[in-house]
Amino acid sequence: MSIMTQVGDATGRITLRRRRDRRKRWLWVGLAAGVLALLAGLGWLVFWSDVLGVRTIDVQGNRIVNAEDVRRLAEVPNGTPLVRVDLDGVATRVGGLPAVDRVTVARSWPNTISIQVVERTPLFAIETPGGYWIADAQGVIFQSATEAPKGLMVASVAGNDPALVRDLGTVLSALPSELRSQVKQVSAETGDSITVYLAGSTRVIWGSAEQSDLKAQVIVALLKQKGSTYDVSAPSNPTVR
Repeated sequence: MSIMTQVGDATGRITLRRRRDRRKRWLWVGLAAGVLALLAGLGWLVFWSDVLGVRTIDVQGNRIVNAEDVRRLAEVPNGTPLVRVDLDGVATRVGGLPAVDRVTVARSWPNTISIQVVERTPLFAIETPGGYWIADAQGVIFQSATEAPKGLMVASVAGNDPALVRDLGTVLSALPSELRSQVKQVSAETGDSITVYLAGSTRVIWGSAEQSDLKAQVIVALLKQKGSTYDVSAPSNPTVR
């Protein structure tokens, strides 16, 4: 009789354990299904819905560039999921604006694309029949004006040679600030004939843009000597007359 009781107890325990195991398995299955559903919902919310979509394009750092032009070139439709915006693509397109030097694009959750613009710094103005072109230290022309802006050096360039404009940018950016303030005009017929005219009818024959940093050091020392024409086209053998 005791043997039958022990067998019955063992059978009951096995049955109870199996039930508990089944419940655990179903619990894990339900939990996994819930997690998958949650991840799918989050994925849809982030990647496909417009809940976290673009509502605002915030443009900062612009003075010359029109903010609406930046937004237009960004080409980010309203409602585009923020995570799907190609930030590098936006930066490349906005960077195509002539006055833009550098661009930083970032996501600002939940609904904003932030575009930070660094504009080119004007260095000199180039005379043209219709006014002036404004260029930076790299010789990039990015703006026009009817009159030369105050504080900018004025250049006269033969023809429309971008390489020559770049050379002028190299030369003028090499000049120390105390010398830039004395520049009345810069002229260049060719890349080897750059000439800087200073106040008081002083002329500096610069030559080419090569060794401009060295030429700038030489001319600062050379101007301490009396003369009207200073030639630093060969900086190792400058002359004064």
